[in-house]
Amino acid sequence: MSVRPPALALGALIIGSAIAIDPSGLAPFGPSKWLVVSTLGFVGAALSLRRGSTRCQRQSWRAWVGLLGLLTASALVNGDAKVALLGHPDRHFGVLTWVLLFALFCAGQQVVDQLTMLTRAGVVAGAWIGGYSLWELLFGPPVSVATTTRRLLGPFGSAAFLGAACCLLAPVALGVAFDRSEDRWWRRAAAATGGLLAIALVGSGTRGAWLAAGVAVVAVSVARKPNRRSVMWCGVGIVVAVAAIAPRLGDVTSRSEGGSSRLDEWGVAVRVIGRHPLLGVGPEGYRIAIAQGIDDNYERAYRRDTVLPDRAHDSLLDVALAGGLGAALLYLGLITFVGRRAWALLRAQRPAVVGIGVAVIAYGVQQLLLFPLAELDPVWWVLCGVVVGATSAAGAIERRRSVVPLAAATASIAMLVAGVLDVAADRLARTALRAGDHNVAINAAARAVNLRPDDLRYRLVAAEVHLDQGTLNDIDAAVAQARRATEWSNNDPFSNEELATAMSQRAAATGDSADVTAALDQWRHLVDRDPHRASWQLQLGRAAALAGDMTLARQAWTTADDLGEPGAAALLAALGTSP
Repeated sequence: MSVRPPALALGALIIGSAIAIDPSGLAPFGPSKWLVVSTLGFVGAALSLRRGSTRCQRQSWRAWVGLLGLLTASALVNGDAKVALLGHPDRHFGVLTWVLLFALFCAGQQVVDQLTMLTRAGVVAGAWIGGYSLWELLFGPPVSVATTTRRLLGPFGSAAFLGAACCLLAPVALGVAFDRSEDRWWRRAAAATGGLLAIALVGSGTRGAWLAAGVAVVAVSVARKPNRRSVMWCGVGIVVAVAAIAPRLGDVTSRSEGGSSRLDEWGVAVRVIGRHPLLGVGPEGYRIAIAQGIDDNYERAYRRDTVLPDRAHDSLLDVALAGGLGAALLYLGLITFVGRRAWALLRAQRPAVVGIGVAVIAYGVQQLLLFPLAELDPVWWVLCGVVVGATSAAGAIERRRSVVPLAAATASIAMLVAGVLDVAADRLARTALRAGDHNVAINAAARAVNLRPDDLRYRLVAAEVHLDQGTLNDIDAAVAQARRATEWSNNDPFSNEELATAMSQRAAATGDSADVTAALDQWRHLVDRDPHRASWQLQLGRAAALAGDMTLARQAWTTADDLGEPGAAALLAALGTSP
């Protein structure tokens, strides 16, 4: 059977989501992957939906429309519309990405006759992930990542992402390996890929992925009742994977935080949802609203000094935060519907088809302990579409030629242009932060901002580079860059913190009362929004001391010390106050 262009595009998406890396970038696993995933995703959707008519399963289509409606409404009313609609540059999960997932879900239903192309693409992607992870295990990461963990990170720079990718692609590879209708060489390659992904899965140390893999094994055992030979080979693979990781098993299983940390994260999310049950806080809005769920105990246990939580680590809670309880119910209905169809597919005759069903189930289970991923969810929703298309005999909505393919094609061009500029700007940002020459650093930062003036990260990089210079002109430039970032996203915590830091530096340099007051007001604004952030209380105290308000300084430093901020005790001692 000939391979059609839609299947080629979707196969390229599956492979590209794994192999796209830019070692020259500040975030080597970020902009490059999003460039490939977003561009190829919309290309695949445009090609799949361009035929004279397309068929989409009726109930799931309506659920998707309702979900997108709630997410869009939430994005427009929650005060951070631009980021909510287009996505945050670190996460890329605005309304635009949800639209892409819907389009790929529909696209997957159109390529049910092209499963061989898709499963082989999964084998290629899995081979790259497994090979990269094995190299990392034996020789260290091919691309350096600033992290203290010794868990395997794979070509995603994240152990959790690696575990999720293994859940998605290992079942596909094993399905091909056991499929006697497949070419012999593809079966051998798939078997080797399955073994490599098993090593990567164990080495990732991701408990949610391990749980999902266990659920997948149980599901296959119940639905298929595999023969002894299949069980034996799978058992051998597991033993080999554990043995390969054995020298580092202690590093893989160790955690700086216990299992209760996940429960605490969920508790914070539930409190925020309780305040916004109808429409949530908008896509990408949790990074701002999380302060509403934080208390003193959480701050003491998980000091938010360099990392601000922005996900609830549960897909249903994340959707509820993004669009409200109604959106969460629709999403739950969607994944339940798809899961039931995937379960039905486990009884299919062809193992490669069974592998797709298992992949859909496993990835969905691990999402309950993680969150939607812009790098991998597009691939998952393509496979979800395949599952629904393969198990649907009736109840479909048929659409004639419409503006949808044209809109998807236009979006692909826009994502290509924006993505290429983003990759170039990311490389310039790396140069700006690592250049020894001040002029080179400032020029590189300015060029990065000019390429993507809408990206918060590059304005913050420019502000940081200018602050490092320390001159009054540079401090003013830093204030201007941080202020422009807050204009794009008014309540973005990092942008507002950078603005407060720059204003404090200006106040210290000039000693002008207006500058001192402005800096103090900015820190008060931050602390008013998040009174449990220990580092912000510390900085509020410093700004108050500069303004001569020692009562406020003592109060802020006392709060900071109570929240566990290490530097607060020394400042209180300098005031003659016992902490």
